[in-house]
Amino acid sequence: MDYFIRTVKATAAAVAATLAGWRLFESLYVWADHAADAEVDSGQPEWFAGTSQYLVANAAGWAFLPVAVWGLLRLIRVRGNHLAVITSAFVWVTFTAPRLVGSHPSPGAVVAWVAVQTAVTAAASVVQVAAMPATTQVKQ
Repeated sequence: MDYFIRTVKATAAAVAATLAGWRLFESLYVWADHAADAEVDSGQPEWFAGTSQYLVANAAGWAFLPVAVWGLLRLIRVRGNHLAVITSAFVWVTFTAPRLVGSHPSPGAVVAWVAVQTAVTAAASVVQVAAMPATTQVKQ
């Protein structure tokens, strides 16, 4: 597959997955906040109110992006993206999600962090294909 086409496909998948992951993470945090408020209203102590919901929200929010990137790349018939999925997950958990989720970022910040996430994912996708020997590359 041409590197340009692969880059465009990986970019589209990364943008869609990042924006969907951000929205999912935000809505899971709202759900956890409401659950914590309901627990406090029912007379439970405030110390651990909503802890299990926050743990579920974080686990689902962090796990969504690599699965979404992998699924979208498979859907648009881009194979051999182990490196893209792994690096995308790393950047999501360490850089992008903490800056976007729960912080009410400006539109410029959203564009910047989505661009970082997208650039890393697309670059890793192309690097993996360039690094694979021609005999082991999957036919597209």
